[in-house]
Amino acid sequence: MESRIILSICIPTFNRAKYLEDTILSIVKQKRFKETGEIEIVISDNCSEDNTLEISEKYVDIYGEKIRYYRNSENIKEANIERVLSLGKGIFLKLNNDTLMHQDNTLDKIIDSINQNIEKKEIIFFSNGTAKNITKCHCKNLDSFVKTVSFYSTWIVCFGIWKEDFASIDNFDTVVKLQLINDVLFRLISLNRSVFVDNTKIFNSISPKSKGGYNFYQVFVANYIGLLEEYRTKEKISWVTLFNEKSRLLIHFLIPWTLTLWRDKTKYSFNNKRVVVILFKKYRFHPFFYTGAVYILLRILIHQLKAFLSPVHNQAIDFLKLH
Repeated sequence: MESRIILSICIPTFNRAKYLEDTILSIVKQKRFKETGEIEIVISDNCSEDNTLEISEKYVDIYGEKIRYYRNSENIKEANIERVLSLGKGIFLKLNNDTLMHQDNTLDKIIDSINQNIEKKEIIFFSNGTAKNITKCHCKNLDSFVKTVSFYSTWIVCFGIWKEDFASIDNFDTVVKLQLINDVLFRLISLNRSVFVDNTKIFNSISPKSKGGYNFYQVFVANYIGLLEEYRTKEKISWVTLFNEKSRLLIHFLIPWTLTLWRDKTKYSFNNKRVVVILFKKYRFHPFFYTGAVYILLRILIHQLKAFLSPVHNQAIDFLKLH
């Protein structure tokens, strides 16, 4: 008797053939994939210009219907997320970055979480070790969910959805507009749905040579905080939760990434237009904002000072060696 497909691993991809192959290999080598028919891989190629087609077809030839490859006639950008999910046949649809390596035997852990919730259809969120001081927990509402997983709710790596829930979503237009997959999660949780948060470390992300192509601050400040504010207006999250989440986002994400983007301009190609306007609009009344701005400026100043003094220091060392 043929096994039913429980898990569809849905990979939207564009011009990352090498990373995609490593991602596929980390899945197909696992016993649960090789020896059962419970798992499929679905690849939706956003009209790549590299050898993504050849790499994908190589594994389709090896594994047959357990891996399915589709190529869009044009680059549909963020709409490829809905596209790849729509192609999955499994009971549970799991988004998977094309730079995501599965740790050994973790397919068993994903399937176990699905099977534990297959009757109640509790929303499952794979926080991948990012939530503090928990292994697994249940969030009974959106406020509790935001407190638990914070801005990691925006990560594709953590997202999964029951196929019947996917079918119930009337549109993914806001996901495309906001470039945030957690809009779907927030909508579902707001319907009095509870969330099972599995904080097991399952994946490792490969850092690509270059990253960008969108406005970093528009997505993670204007859009994400705007989404939180929308659900605060609907009384689905509290003022305290909104304030605390803005603080966590600023301290643990925006400040470190702002410094990273400044230091390594060659690796990242984010569009950072209107950054001051965006930040000021969402943070002008937040007490940590100005302290954070001063911190960033001091770090930049220290970095530039070190760069300036380094040649002088080296010259002094050379002088002393000669004398």
